[in-house]
Amino acid sequence: MRTSLAVAIGLVSLVGSVLGACAKGSSGTGVGGGGGEGGEWEGPGPASNSSSSASGMGGAGGMGGGAVSSSGSGAGSSSSSSSGSGGSSACNETPCKLVSPQCGCAAGEMCDIDGTGERACVPAGSAPIGALCGIDNDCAAGGICLATTPTISTCGEFCSTDAQCTAPGGLCVIKLNDGSGGQVPGVTLCSENCNATTNVGCAAGTACTFGREAAGQMRLYTTCREAGSGTQNSACTDDTDCAATYGCFNTGTDECLKYCNVNAPSCPSGTTCTPITIGNDAVEVIIGNVTYGACL
Repeated sequence: MRTSLAVAIGLVSLVGSVLGACAKGSSGTGVGGGGGEGGEWEGPGPASNSSSSASGMGGAGGMGGGAVSSSGSGAGSSSSSSSGSGGSSACNETPCKLVSPQCGCAAGEMCDIDGTGERACVPAGSAPIGALCGIDNDCAAGGICLATTPTISTCGEFCSTDAQCTAPGGLCVIKLNDGSGGQVPGVTLCSENCNATTNVGCAAGTACTFGREAAGQMRLYTTCREAGSGTQNSACTDDTDCAATYGCFNTGTDECLKYCNVNAPSCPSGTTCTPITIGNDAVEVIIGNVTYGACL
C-alpha cells in the first residue's frame, strides 16, 4: 500500500502514522458543496481554514458583488468565450443573463452583479476570463472581477453547467457570498483550471490548489489561491505561506512541500514523489491525467 499525504483537508497519513494536515484553504457551500474543506470566504481575498469538511477554495470578493465561496482553491482559462449582450429584447432571464452569450443589456453594456447582489447592466469591460482586472480594467461580458488575493483580482466566469468551464480542473461550483452569511441566488462561477505542479492556469501572485465537492459526486477540481514565498521544507501555517507549486503539509512539523506528478515525478534531490489524498476518506488527488503527489 502506498504512503500518502493529505492535502488541504482531512488527515495526513505518512508511513503508518496519522498526522494532522496543516494545508488550509477557504471553502463554502451550495450547489453540491466543494473542496478544500473549511469556512467560507467573506470579503476580498481568501479567509482561511480548510480543516473541516465543507466545500472548496474558490475565489474571493467580487468587485461588484459579494465574496466568493465554493459550492460544490492568475486564473484558469475557461472554455466559453465572453461576448456582449445581445440587446434587451428576447431575453429569457430578468433583467439580464449573466452567462455568455449574454442578453438583456444594451449595446456596449454587460450583465453583472451589483453591490446589492442583484443583476444589473453596466458598461462592458474588455479583460478576458483569467486576466487581471480592477476598477479601471473590468472583465468582458460573461465575467466578473473577483479578489483572488487581497491585492490581486482576476476575471472569473459565470456558468450554469460544467460544460461551460475548462476541463479537467474547471467545474461550475463557485458561489458568491451575499455579505450576510448567505449566497447570491442564481449565480455560479467556474473554478479555475490549473496545474499545481507548474502553476499554469493561475495569474502571477496566485497558486494552483485543489477543492472537492462536499456532497453529490464529490468531484475534485482545481482553483487559484494566494501565493506565499515558502519553498521546499520552509515552515508554514497554511497554503498561503507556500509559493506557487508548493503546498503546506504536516509531516511532524508544518512545512511547504513541492507538488509533483506521481506518473512523471520531478522532485528535489533526495526526495520522492509521495501520493497525496484529500478528505477523511483519503481520496487520491487525480485530476485529468495527473495523479498529484508531494516531494517528501
